[in-house]
Amino acid sequence: MTVHSEIRLDWGVLGHEEIVHALARRLASARIAHAYLFTGPHGIGKTTLARKLAQALLCTRTPRPCGECSTCQRIARDRHPDVQVIEGVPVGYKFDDKVPPPRLNDSERRILKIDQVRALQHTLAHAPFEGRWKVIILRRFEEANEEAANAFLKTLEEPPRHTRLILTARDASLLLPTITSRCQVWTLRPLPLARVETALIQNYGVAPESARVLAHLSAGRLGWAVQASAQPTLLEARARHLDALTTALAEGHAERLSRAEALARQSEDVPALLETWLGWWRDVIWMQLGDDSRITNIDRYTTLREYATRFTREQVHSTLKTIRATARYVTQNVNTRLALEVLLLNLPRTSVV
Repeated sequence: MTVHSEIRLDWGVLGHEEIVHALARRLASARIAHAYLFTGPHGIGKTTLARKLAQALLCTRTPRPCGECSTCQRIARDRHPDVQVIEGVPVGYKFDDKVPPPRLNDSERRILKIDQVRALQHTLAHAPFEGRWKVIILRRFEEANEEAANAFLKTLEEPPRHTRLILTARDASLLLPTITSRCQVWTLRPLPLARVETALIQNYGVAPESARVLAHLSAGRLGWAVQASAQPTLLEARARHLDALTTALAEGHAERLSRAEALARQSEDVPALLETWLGWWRDVIWMQLGDDSRITNIDRYTTLREYATRFTREQVHSTLKTIRATARYVTQNVNTRLALEVLLLNLPRTSVV
């Protein structure tokens, strides 16, 4: 189905149909913004949609995006000369290194630096190699430091005519208002869990019971669910994090201090651990409120039920507040071991479960 002889209404994106249809209609009427901002949680599909928009802009067949031509295929593999994907680099990364290593996890702290923005500005000074546009996708722009954000603002204010910019971020509030105001903003929402479950089974060959668990753990983020289904290490890490929490709750002060020291030695894993713990205690709250439909950790339902009766709501809220504060400290270069010690010593205590 098409909205115009040259633009497809269906871009092959699972979910987010309203946004895709709106973008397709705007492209069909030649209302192409110079900059787009896609917001939503990690794994919701922002970068996938950004690549589809790049395909719709550069596809060489009609209706577009066809998804099959050389242009579409190269964009999908990040191999097209006129489409560049840029994201932050690890803390301490040296730009004489060849290629930044892949992310350890969604919570890894990275920084988009001014050197990257300057390199981008140099690239944009030249005309496209093949197509009408140069399309730049800047992932997780909330990772841009102040220097990089201010430098990029100049590009947003006076972009080259042949350039289209696509930013992604967890939330528009994490960016400078001057940057957000110069973008066309689209917010991606989580998919219904049943739809994620069905997609995992039908499109990715995941076993039904595993698909059910992954759908709940994803909280409607199909991209995360697909990644977890293909990388068992993600679920293995989650299990370790939850086991560590269960054990810590039964420990005394001395044992918790030792645990904080051990966890701090694997500092790169701490953000993912804290995110897992946040999800767990949110589930306990939902259980206490009697809303099982919102629970994500359904494979540990019995333990969640026990915690919901064992701890008071005040204890759970206090724990959530402390974990959130610790997560902020970890991103602000606060001593990780000290932050974890404070967190662990403030966790409620229970007997061995």
